[in-house]
Amino acid sequence: MSNFFELLEQQRSVLLKKTEHLTTDQYNLVPPGFNNNIIWNMGHTLIITDSLLYSNISFEIPIHGFDTEGFKKGTKPERPTSDYVISQIRQSMSDTVPLFRKSLNAVSASFHMSQGDPLHTLISEKTLHFILFHEDMHLTKIDRLLLASQQ
Repeated sequence: MSNFFELLEQQRSVLLKKTEHLTTDQYNLVPPGFNNNIIWNMGHTLIITDSLLYSNISFEIPIHGFDTEGFKKGTKPERPTSDYVISQIRQSMSDTVPLFRKSLNAVSASFHMSQGDPLHTLISEKTLHFILFHEDMHLTKIDRLLLASQQ
């Protein structure tokens, strides 16, 4: 899984491109038959990936410019998400992977991890696979929400 970062960045890039044209109302729409919306799925994948990447290592978890509580596992949107929070989630989705990569490179250099992949020294292959699976699952859900919102 040496290309983990590239795959994650690619998934997020596709997601950001698919949703860049949406209005605030479109991000917040919960169509009939759904229990969440596009921006909740985006915020949820962001904070779940952060928690999985940072849970067993001493890197400082990114501080996002919005309250992450409403995007945790077991939650659903209780009120519309503001334009400001939408922009913060979108920005964080593009910023967090390079930030983690930078932290990983710093740790690798400080511990002289010249052999092998330092990512796998810190995070299991199973966790990395799950992160990609989880983000892809929510990307698929967002695709379904986009289709439902056009009907």
